[in-house]
Amino acid sequence: MLLWKDQRVEDLLPANARAGTPARPSSQNEGTVNLAARLAQRSIRVAVSECLLGAPVRWDGEHNADIWPRELLEAVFSLVGLCPEVGVGMGVPRPPIQLIGNATSPRAVAVHDQTLDYTDQLASWRRTVTPSIADVSGYVFADRSPSCGLTGVKVHAENGKWQRVGTGIHAAAVASAWPELPLIDAEDLRVRDALERFAVAVVRHAVPDEPLAEEAILSELATHW
Repeated sequence: MLLWKDQRVEDLLPANARAGTPARPSSQNEGTVNLAARLAQRSIRVAVSECLLGAPVRWDGEHNADIWPRELLEAVFSLVGLCPEVGVGMGVPRPPIQLIGNATSPRAVAVHDQTLDYTDQLASWRRTVTPSIADVSGYVFADRSPSCGLTGVKVHAENGKWQRVGTGIHAAAVASAWPELPLIDAEDLRVRDALERFAVAVVRHAVPDEPLAEEAILSELATHW
């Protein structure tokens, strides 16, 4: 090795290898540190059907806060409540609605008066709330709701028979507008594996520039659960 006058061997070493200079953490470690801070601050936002947060906005003036592990998501994410039926002016309490017709393109009408058709209003409401959910990284829906259910919503045929084959009008509009957004029915979150997979998907959607291993994300989530 050839050294210039007054030059030391240490001067030829990389900066992070010199004595007294700490090694720079890897991008994985940096990402984990950033994630820990974001979870602690609950800065990642998740949209939620408002009745799931305890708001009495169901058609009968009740709520659905007790059907899903709300406290677990609330410990790590900021939850944003939304109710499309109230949002389009249907009021509380209100006549219940149901899906009728074709499973792929049903109509949302009042149960006792099918001339009251709310399909177009519910489908377009997502544009009204876009500013509120533009930065969310996931959406939890009230399962089986004709406006918010993601899967298994009753669709009624003209003969009075029904099948659980539909998607709520608002939920379908959200899924179509934001296909990359993690979506789930609240009921599914009662299964721990589904809860963890949804939370991991939310984190990855929120921090796409910090590719973290699933194990690292679950480890950080576990510190709050």
